[in-house]
Amino acid sequence: MDRRKAQSRGESATEVLRDFSALLALSRLPVPILAVDDRGVIDFANEAFAAMVGYDRQDLLLMTAQSLVDCAASLERGIVAMLRGRANSVIRVRHADGWTMPALLSESVLVRDNEKFAVVALTDLTEIAWHTSPNDELLPG
Repeated sequence: MDRRKAQSRGESATEVLRDFSALLALSRLPVPILAVDDRGVIDFANEAFAAMVGYDRQDLLLMTAQSLVDCAASLERGIVAMLRGRANSVIRVRHADGWTMPALLSESVLVRDNEKFAVVALTDLTEIAWHTSPNDELLPG
């Protein structure tokens, strides 16, 4: 909805946001966002995430989180539990070219214990790693 139209009708920002689609909001964010179910099926990835990992968004929807997240290869629990357990820490994400990059993993925006999917934001730490710790394990590998 165009903000000018909302303002001309006298709606507040909160009223406009109530009707705003979560998928639309997530897709427009400049922050890499990934949504996966407990089996690792990628249900959603925004353009920022696709650009970060070098894949087309449509190709990502055919992949699994296990093929992108290094620490997810051998899981005893589901991927959602692994992502929650590693929230606010650095993980390694596989780029389309084959190398891995350090990324800070957020907490899932879905925090109920019974959720079978996670929606997380990632921050690419590659540039920071190159400038602050050239001999560190954070560097792309």
